[in-house]
Amino acid sequence: FDMRNGGERVPMGSDTASSEIPQFRVGAVGAFKQNPGCPEYAARGLGAERVASLCGGECYNPSDERHLIDRIEIVRIRPQVAPDEPVGDLIEDPWRVFDCAPKQAGCQVKFEDAEFVNAGRETLYYARAIQEPTQMVNANNLRCEYNEQGECIAVNPCYGDFRTPKDEDCLAPAAQRAWSSPIFVAFEPRTADARNEETP
Repeated sequence: FDMRNGGERVPMGSDTASSEIPQFRVGAVGAFKQNPGCPEYAARGLGAERVASLCGGECYNPSDERHLIDRIEIVRIRPQVAPDEPVGDLIEDPWRVFDCAPKQAGCQVKFEDAEFVNAGRETLYYARAIQEPTQMVNANNLRCEYNEQGECIAVNPCYGDFRTPKDEDCLAPAAQRAWSSPIFVAFEPRTADARNEETP
């Protein structure tokens, strides 16, 4: 996640100032899909019995294929300019949403904030990449049973002890996500000299 400020690249985590419409670029790739079991070097180093004891025979064992990025979301936050200014409209989560094409190479988007100059105030932006849903342990959390009104009337947590059957894998789909660091952009009014340079 970075910003283009004139000819300068401003990486995420930066503080900068601009008198122009800020332009941004975001890129993300999905995690590697996992092969079943463990790589051969794990068994060679630890022995098959030790691998089975430590991790149940499942290790970090990436394939060459990646999960897809479903979408990229942009969050925009503007600090208060007065103590009594309502904050509800200042935190926009998400502010922009970009759906991603299903590509192994990942997803890249560009956007700008056309309101920045007219607003004339400090603004921060950060990006969130959402991966396609995958099976995760305890992703369903309390595993609620719902009534017709959508209220949780009973829970069935996956405890990980004698209260949950040993053959229960506790898997449920969830979309993993990655967050960028923010970019803080202060508004910098143009000087008279800069305005004169643009005058034909």
